[in-house]
Amino acid sequence: MRAIADKLDEPYATLVLLLASLGLRIGEAVGLKWTDFEGNLLHISRRIYDGDVGAVKSLHSARKLPISGDLLARMRQLGSKEWVFQSRDGTPLNPGNVLKRHLRPAAKALGIPIGGWHDFRHSLTTAMRRNGVHPKVISGILGHAKVALAMDVYDHANVEDFQQPLSFVGKTDKVSCRFRINALTFL
Repeated sequence: MRAIADKLDEPYATLVLLLASLGLRIGEAVGLKWTDFEGNLLHISRRIYDGDVGAVKSLHSARKLPISGDLLARMRQLGSKEWVFQSRDGTPLNPGNVLKRHLRPAAKALGIPIGGWHDFRHSLTTAMRRNGVHPKVISGILGHAKVALAMDVYDHANVEDFQQPLSFVGKTDKVSCRFRINALTFL
């Protein structure tokens, strides 16, 4: 994510870092106003969907998230007009245009496959799970009502996730052999 952000101009670079850090939906991010901040606490209460400003997707989508001082300082460098992420005309960014004209070309130049804005939510979810964050907390950060949605849809296991649980297979000490025998008993 950092490599993609480094390849982008502002405000797109900071938008990518915000999405990668907080897992916001793109509509929530482009719908941010400076009045949504209280110190380092971000109040998510609106989204922009198909160009219309409205309420967030669900009751659980309305949430408060802490934001790092470094990211907040970077965002403040974008200016202090009404919208945090805005076009030259002062309107909120159009996510489709930014994706097509800026994000995808930058990712392609780096050889990083990217499907769309939700990739940042998926990546953050997987990273948090790998770092031991409780699924209920992940669900709250993403603004989901159900923990299963975060784990079933947004989290992705791969070969890196399989290494540690399977590392005992080749060991021959008594403890790991006992574990293997007990584990096989439950199969």
